[in-house]
Formats: sequence, structure tokens, C-alpha cells
Amino acid sequence: MIVLIGGAPEQASAMVGSAPAVTFSDGSVAQPEGHCGDTDLCATIVYTNGDKLSIYSEGAAYCQPYILHFVRTNGSATIYEYSRTINHDPATTSAFGMHCGNSQTTQMVLDRGLIHMTVSENHDGTLSVTFSAADPKP
Repeated sequence: MIVLIGGAPEQASAMVGSAPAVTFSDGSVAQPEGHCGDTDLCATIVYTNGDKLSIYSEGAAYCQPYILHFVRTNGSATIYEYSRTINHDPATTSAFGMHCGNSQTTQMVLDRGLIHMTVSENHDGTLSVTFSAADPKP
């Protein structure tokens, strides 16, 4: 699937492997990496001004949520970095013992609401990141 925001088909971003790139309204390009495990690169956004946002998986400890680490750079200079947890159910305790919660699909809104970044857990414990156009308002 190629997402096109206000442009002609020839301006659409090419697919790399099975993870399609998405072009933002300002020409910046988001590229998911498909599956990403602990410390793997999950996605990048290359901005038109030369900045690059790299999104890494920090993994998850036992019964804890996955954490994504965002690093924005320009050349060798780090502009900023921060971490964010993806949604996760809390652990529960019953007569049968404690049960860990499950990761929940988490969606983040980018490009002033035009693009959604969706993060979900795969069956093999890796994460999957996808970018898509937001649903237009009726």
C-alpha cells in the first residue's frame, strides 16, 4: 500500500521490501523497517531540512511494556531524544497466580494529524511499525 497525500501517483514513495514508505505533506519520508527486535531500528523519518528521526525498540522486561526510543539527528549532531512506552495491559493476579498483561496496538499521530504511526507486537515478539494516512473526516 502506498499512501499519497495531495500529489500525483508519480510522486508516491516507492516500496522498499514489504514495508511501504509514506511521504508527509512537507515532503519528508517515513520508512518502516518491518519487524524490529530489541535494540533494532524500527523506522526512520527523513525530513526535508536534512534531519533524521530514528525509532528503535528498547525491548521489554518481563511483564513490562515495550519501549520505543526516538532520536532526531542532523549529521552527527543529536537534536533531541526521548522514549515512549507502547500501550500495555497491567498484570493481573488471581487464585491461579499472576498473569502478565499483553501489548496493545498503539497509534501515534504525526504530520499535524495527517499520518498515523501504528506499532504492534508480532507473534514472534518483535514489533511492527506501519505509517498510514489518517482517515479523512466525513
